[in-house]
Amino acid sequence: MLTEEQLKKGFVLGDCEILHDKGVIRRDGQEIRPEPLVWRVLLSIARRNGDLVSKEEIVADAWGGRAVADDPINRAIAGVRQALGDKARPHEYLETLQRRGYRLLKPVELTEVPVADPTASELSPDSGTGSSGWRFVALLLAVAIVAITVLLWPTGPGVNSIAVMPFENHTGTRNNDYIASGFKDVLVRSLGGIEGVTVKNARLNYEQEDDQISELLDVDSVLRASLTRAGEVLTLNYTISRLGQGVVFSGKVEGGLSEQFSLQELLAVMVRRDLVGKSEQTLFKSRSSDSSAYDSYMRGAYLLELRGVAGNLEQAIELFQEAIRLDQSFGPSYLALATAYALLPDYRNQPTQELNSLALATVEQGIAADPTIEEAAASIYGFVYHKEKRWRASEDAHVRAINAEVVDSNAFNWYSRMLASVGRLDASLELALEAVKFDPSSALMNSRAAMAYTWLEDSENAHKYFLRAERLGADGVTYKLAYAFLLTRDGQWQKARALTHEVVRLAETSDDWVDPVYDGLRDSQHAATALLALDKVEQAGELPYQVSLVARTMLGDVEGAMRVAQMLKLPGEVFEMDLLFVPEMKPLRQHPGFMPLLRQLGIVAYWASQECSWAGEQVRCAGD
Repeated sequence: MLTEEQLKKGFVLGDCEILHDKGVIRRDGQEIRPEPLVWRVLLSIARRNGDLVSKEEIVADAWGGRAVADDPINRAIAGVRQALGDKARPHEYLETLQRRGYRLLKPVELTEVPVADPTASELSPDSGTGSSGWRFVALLLAVAIVAITVLLWPTGPGVNSIAVMPFENHTGTRNNDYIASGFKDVLVRSLGGIEGVTVKNARLNYEQEDDQISELLDVDSVLRASLTRAGEVLTLNYTISRLGQGVVFSGKVEGGLSEQFSLQELLAVMVRRDLVGKSEQTLFKSRSSDSSAYDSYMRGAYLLELRGVAGNLEQAIELFQEAIRLDQSFGPSYLALATAYALLPDYRNQPTQELNSLALATVEQGIAADPTIEEAAASIYGFVYHKEKRWRASEDAHVRAINAEVVDSNAFNWYSRMLASVGRLDASLELALEAVKFDPSSALMNSRAAMAYTWLEDSENAHKYFLRAERLGADGVTYKLAYAFLLTRDGQWQKARALTHEVVRLAETSDDWVDPVYDGLRDSQHAATALLALDKVEQAGELPYQVSLVARTMLGDVEGAMRVAQMLKLPGEVFEMDLLFVPEMKPLRQHPGFMPLLRQLGIVAYWASQECSWAGEQVRCAGD
C-alpha cells in the first residue's frame, strides 16, 4: 500500500496529474481545486492503488473514524469523480462495489521529484546532458513558471457576488450546530463590508451542484464550509467555487474550542484575502474576552434564529443574560437580548409596553458598554417605535439601519412591515424584495414578499413567493392566514378552507367558525349564520383579531369590523395593520370612523410629515 507522503509529492492517474501540495488536479488543460474533504477521500482510495477500500476505511482516513452518515460519504465520492472528470457511466476512474466499497480503475503512477544534493558541484561536466541535469533544469523552469503565475495572476477571482451556504456540522452531534452557525454568522457580517461584492446569506442547503445554485441565487460564486471536532480541537474547511470554473479557492482553520472568536476572525481574513487579495479593513469592532461568554452568546444566537420552536426564545434569553453576566463589555450580547425581548409580544403574547421598555433599556446598556453596536441597534429602535406607533421615529431608525455598514436582511423586513402598517404598500413591497435579494433562501423574507404582493393584488407573484416560502419551511399563523386569504380571493375555496382549519388547530383555538364563514363568503344567504359563529368564538376569546376584521368586512358587518379596528388604539400593533389597506377592506375604509381612527393612530400625521396623502383608495407620497 502506498503512503500518504508518497502521494502528496504528486502522482498521475490516467489523464489526471494530481498535485496535492499545490492543491490542484490538472486535466484537459484545466486546473481543478477540490475541497479538503475530497482530497482526503481521494488519497484514502489512491493509497490502495486499485485494491478494494471499504467505507469504514475511508471514514477512518478522511473523518478520523468519527461516526458519519452515508450522505457525506456519497457526496465526497461524487466530489472525487467530479474532480477526475469521471461523471459519465460506466466510470473510468472509480468503481463502486455495492455493499463493499470502492476501487480505482487506473493505476497510480508516482512522480517523485529528487532534491538536489547540496554537496554536489553546481555545474558538473554532464549536468547539461544527463538525466538528473535535465530534471534539475525542469525543476528550475517549473519554479520560474510558478513565480510568473503568482506575479501575473490577479489578486482575487473578480467576485462580484457570493452565496454563503449553511456551514455543515460534521462533528457527529447536533449539540455543535451552534458553533457552525456562529462561524457562518461572523463570516457573513465580515464579507458584508467588502465594497462592490454582494453577499447572500443562504439558509437552505440545496441538493443542486454549485453552478446551479449560482444561477438560482443569481451569484457568481458559492462558499461552502464544514466543521469537524476532535476533543477540544475544531477544524473548519471551506471552498469557494466560481460559476463555470469549479472550486477556485479552498482553505482550513484549526484551533482550540476556547479560541472560537480568533478562529472566526482568521477564517474571515482568509476568505476576504481569497476574494479581494487583501484585507485592510478592520473586520471586527468588538469581541468577547471571555470564551464562556462567547459560547453562551453563540448558543443563544442559534436558538434565536429558530425562535418559532417552543422554548427556544426563552432559552436564548437566558443564554444572552449569562453571556452578559460573564462579559459586560461585549455589545452583540446586548443587541441579541434586546431583539429577543422585542419579539416576545409577537411570539409569546407578552405585554408589549413592558417588553419594549426592556428592549430599549438593554440596547442603551449595550451601547454604553460597547459603542460600536450603535448603528446595528437602529433596527431594534425602529421595530420598537413601530410597535409604539411612533411612525416617523420608526422610519428614521429603519433608514439608518438599512444604510449601516453591515446590513442584515431583517432590517429590510422590519422596515417593510412598518411601511405596510401606514398604508405605503408599494414601498413596502420594494423593501420586501430587497430583503429577499439579501437573503433569498430565508422563509421569512420570501413570505414577507408574498404578503406584500397579496395586498397589491398581484396574485401571480404572490403565489410564486408563497410557494418559495413553503419550500423553505415557512410556518406560523400569520403566514398561513395570509395564504388562505389569497386562495379565497382566487376562488380556491376548498384549499383555503382546509388551510384555515390547519392554522386554527395550530393555534390551538376553536375552529367552529371556519365552515360557517366560508359558507357565508360563498353565499350571502349564509352570512348571518357566519356572523353568529364569529360572535360565539370571539366571546370565548378564541378568534384572532385579524380574522374577525377581514371576515366581518367581507360578510357585510362593517360596524363589527370597525369595532375590531378600534382595538388598534391599544398598546402594540395588536394585529397586522396592513390589512386596513387591502382591496377587500374598501367597505371599512368608507366607514365615517375610519379616517378619525387613522388620526388617533398617528398615521395621518405621519403622512403629512412625509409629504404623503390619501388619494381615494391608496396612499401617495412625493418620494414614491
